[in-house]
Amino acid sequence: MFKNKAFPVLLASEALSLIGDRILAVALIVLVYDLTASAVTVSILMMLKAIPSLFLGSVAGTLVDRMNRKWVMVFSNLAQGVLVLMIPFTDTLLVVYGIYLLMSVVNQFFIPARAATLPGIVPAQSLMAANSLFSIAYVGAIAIGPMIGGFLIEAAGTDAAFFADSISFFIPAIAVAFLALPQVKPDTRSGSFSDAFRAGLAYIGETGPVRQALILTTLVYMGIGTISVLGIVIADKVLGTGAGGYGMMMSSMGVGMLVGAILTGKFGKRFQRIKLASTGAILAGCSITALPFVSSLYVAFGVNFLLGMGMVASQTTAYTIFQSAPEALRGRVMGAAQSLMGAASFLAMGLAGFVAEWFGILPVLVGIGCLVIAAGLFVVTRSGPQSVSNA
Repeated sequence: MFKNKAFPVLLASEALSLIGDRILAVALIVLVYDLTASAVTVSILMMLKAIPSLFLGSVAGTLVDRMNRKWVMVFSNLAQGVLVLMIPFTDTLLVVYGIYLLMSVVNQFFIPARAATLPGIVPAQSLMAANSLFSIAYVGAIAIGPMIGGFLIEAAGTDAAFFADSISFFIPAIAVAFLALPQVKPDTRSGSFSDAFRAGLAYIGETGPVRQALILTTLVYMGIGTISVLGIVIADKVLGTGAGGYGMMMSSMGVGMLVGAILTGKFGKRFQRIKLASTGAILAGCSITALPFVSSLYVAFGVNFLLGMGMVASQTTAYTIFQSAPEALRGRVMGAAQSLMGAASFLAMGLAGFVAEWFGILPVLVGIGCLVIAAGLFVVTRSGPQSVSNA
């Protein structure tokens, strides 16, 4: 897959942008908290990242299928780079919110464009490994991005972090602009936009592996969103370790994600994709279910490690299934996935704390975990002969 120079350029560009995203997240949290001294305003900021995917994911995917994907990626990066450069010139909270919301809107077009482009530059037998490398880049960004952001802010202030993030958009935009990507004729055969939108939904509804992969990733994301909210409560109330223990638990999940991405890339092609996605979901569900019962921090590390492995295995394999959709429909499938995953994360992060207050942590995590396990078992037992390119 590295024989086509477009792949390493896209991979490096994605890694740089992901690191920039983490730098931006740290800088924005610091800026908003400095402006307001309120945790609520920081929570609203985080919600702005998820809201566009709820309403625009499928719409953006449909539009991407009707546009030149290369230039969608280029102009999406340029637009986000320009928007970031505006932040240092304002100290008005609503303006900061508006800029971040616009960046999230633009990103809804970039995500399906990049994901739909990948199968055109990577051999089909290497697609799983390629997606695993992108997962490794994601985990790496989580590991080093906040550290770089914190260092920049300490050394030169938040403005320096915003300027660094803008560079992480401009460099990929320039790099992709000069790539010779496969010429894909935009899909205008579906007629009107509404016809094209319905055609994408019809394909998802009629294609078992794609539909099943969407269900699995949606539920896994709901579980991860719940853990992101309740993990600190488990560390404090169940394990008695506080913020330090919570940070170490999240780090162990990150290590599990890294190991899961490596193993999926190396061995994933040996298995039927939908069954591998189901197995990853079952592992994630079992880990979520077990977490409220742990009494040792070291056991919690192991459980979170397995959770990270299962999540990445399920997500990476599901993305590979989505990318096996017909060229003309690929953006719509990826857009639908973005909408569902965004909705799952948003609902989980928004409701988990309230539901846990009413019913307790244990029934919430056990309920979500069992739901993920049930979905995984249902899919793995119903998946028949291979279809949709080894799905």
